[in-house]
Amino acid sequence: MLFQLPSFFVFLAAFAAGLALCPRRLVLAYVFLASLVFYAWWYPPYTALILGYVLAAWIGGRLVRTHPRLLPVTVVAVLLPLLLFKYTDFVMTTLEELSGAGLPHIRWGLPLGVSFVTFSVISLLVDTAKNPKRPFPGFGIVAVYVTFFPHLIAGPILRLHKMVPRLSNIRIDRGAFTANAGLFAMGMMKKVLIADPVGLWVDGAIADPGQLGAIEAWFVMLGFAIQIYCDFSAYSDMAIGLAGMFGVAFPENFNRPYAATSMTEVWQRWHMTLSFWLRDYVYKYLREPMGRVLAILGTMVVSGLWHGAAWTFVVWGTIHGTIMMLEALTGHADRARQSRGVARAGFILATFGIWTVTATFFRAPTLEVALSVIAGGFGARGAGALPAEAALLTGLILVTLALHPLDTVDRIRRAVARVPAALALPVIAVLVAGCAMIAAGRPQAFFYFDF
Repeated sequence: MLFQLPSFFVFLAAFAAGLALCPRRLVLAYVFLASLVFYAWWYPPYTALILGYVLAAWIGGRLVRTHPRLLPVTVVAVLLPLLLFKYTDFVMTTLEELSGAGLPHIRWGLPLGVSFVTFSVISLLVDTAKNPKRPFPGFGIVAVYVTFFPHLIAGPILRLHKMVPRLSNIRIDRGAFTANAGLFAMGMMKKVLIADPVGLWVDGAIADPGQLGAIEAWFVMLGFAIQIYCDFSAYSDMAIGLAGMFGVAFPENFNRPYAATSMTEVWQRWHMTLSFWLRDYVYKYLREPMGRVLAILGTMVVSGLWHGAAWTFVVWGTIHGTIMMLEALTGHADRARQSRGVARAGFILATFGIWTVTATFFRAPTLEVALSVIAGGFGARGAGALPAEAALLTGLILVTLALHPLDTVDRIRRAVARVPAALALPVIAVLVAGCAMIAAGRPQAFFYFDF
């Protein structure tokens, strides 16, 4: 069920009505069941997998609280579904290419949200094992922590100890409803009015990379940089806004990443809940045996593999890790962060350029396609020509970058809160309804649904 489609608003209205009527003691059970319905809308059989994660979190959490030495076993058990669904065919294909032998493939569809749910459950297990004296919540809290529908598919990645008091008080939050509805609407506009049209053009252009001259290739690379930001930050805004309407504060996931002065700073601003998760549960464990600098590289390789079971993602993560390693060795990240004026603008522009070029590995289906697009961008096939959609693409790219400094959760909510609800809510309703009608005519899944 996509947030931007009319079917979701039917679900949301029914959920809100049921929540308003639900007795307080049954709220957690009601939210849990409603979230399972939300997930089952996509493919009902995989609901069993989500229920398995709930049980793993509940049983495993209680187990590692009393027996912390069992943490590695429980973490591996939680990782098994992710490894099976996401990486089995990748490993088999790689072995086939190396050996020339035919090997079996499972070819199972990737369950929606499996990566995000896995990481949320692992953080629960690790934090519980490290803090056994902290009270472990009841089954209802754990079940909603894993399945709460706003974050179920693509995050943000949550931490149990921060969410317990918030999940304990789910309700229709009338005081914060308008501001969060405005945040949801802003996310919806980014998705439907910017990410989707740009993404559709990029999909068509990248399908034939050998025909891209420098101009077209740069439109592809810049277009994807805009698409991926507007698509994923849109989902995060919509998830945060939805949760906020029901009294639950989710962590912010993006903080103007294209204003970063170094790649290190980008990852402190981009998909922040993943960056902090990798810092706390991967980097800190790699740092002692590998050292600070190599641990950065190792963490980014893990990040690449988490994003996708393909060599394009491994290369993408390795490039980012290598750049961040060099920034740590030279002190560039700290100097760039402290820069001002023209120097700061230069660092921002250079960082955005590096991000844009390397993101081609993230988007391309193969390494050959990625290298072909990048080569085209640097003149391998001449200057090329302006695409027919150049005016639209240029406008959407410039609007996104111009408004980027203002695109934060707090700024948006504060701006909406200044408008009386009687004026703001009708405008929000019109914007959401308009976007929903557009989306219904050309439904596009969120890019991170594939991760």
